[in-house]
Amino acid sequence: MSRFVTSLVGAALLFGSPVRAAPVDPAMRARVDGLLGSYRPVTVAEWRALGTDAAPALEAVARDVQALPTRRARALAALGVVRPEAAAPLVRQLASDRGALRLLRSAAVDMAPGVLGAGSVDFLTPFLRDPDAVVRQRSAEALSASGPDGCRAVVAEATSHPGSAPLAKTAADCAAQLREGSGSER
Repeated sequence: MSRFVTSLVGAALLFGSPVRAAPVDPAMRARVDGLLGSYRPVTVAEWRALGTDAAPALEAVARDVQALPTRRARALAALGVVRPEAAAPLVRQLASDRGALRLLRSAAVDMAPGVLGAGSVDFLTPFLRDPDAVVRQRSAEALSASGPDGCRAVVAEATSHPGSAPLAKTAADCAAQLREGSGSER
């Protein structure tokens, strides 16, 4: 029986681990931890200077459910800088997880345009109807910043659901952007 339990625990650790990232170099982990723990904002250039070798350490922190949510959100943002293709599945997962903290969902929504590219409009549009007003607002802001297609999605949602306060200002800004853009295309 104890052999069975040992095998079961081993399998759970192997397959059930919340951290699926590649092995992390201890020196790189120390550098990443230093930047994640910094009291000052870390620039995009500083994250890029670490290179793609930082991605496994950043992914491990972003997936670590025991880590502080602010640390996870910061790691997710940095992962989007050093290796966007590694951040994309995590962005989709965290944004869609209604059980995740608002901070993590918002961070994932914020990162979506940068890591999902053209697919971000289709991905973010349903979040305009999210039960969480902060997630709705962040989605509207991310869509607005993504360009005309994103703005059209925000305006369409605000028009079909006029009582959505989190979308109202962003939708008005988008409508103005679209009017200005169509005027210059004539």
